Amino acid sequence: MADSGWRWVELALPHAVTNLHFISRADASPSEDPVMVLVDDNVEATVASLRAKGVEIVSEPQEAPWQPGRMIAEFHDSEGNRMMLASR
Repeated sequence: MADSGWRWVELALPHAVTNLHFISRADASPSEDPVMVLVDDNVEATVASLRAKGVEIVSEPQEAPWQPGRMIAEFHDSEGNRMMLASR
């Protein structure tokens, strides 16, 4: 978004609710904070599958402190950015 440092990714998937997550980035370096939240029905199984493929898991599945009952976990993508998985 021009020189402001703000970027976004917008996805339109069939039969899905699209959420936008805005982040401010000084440059293209990998982010220390989650840059995208992926919603998944089974966070634990997805983390196990990612781990088996060699993906670096940053935080193990755990209950979200801001929403009891919602599971979250974090991993690094192939470019080193921090990503989050969250249950519905």
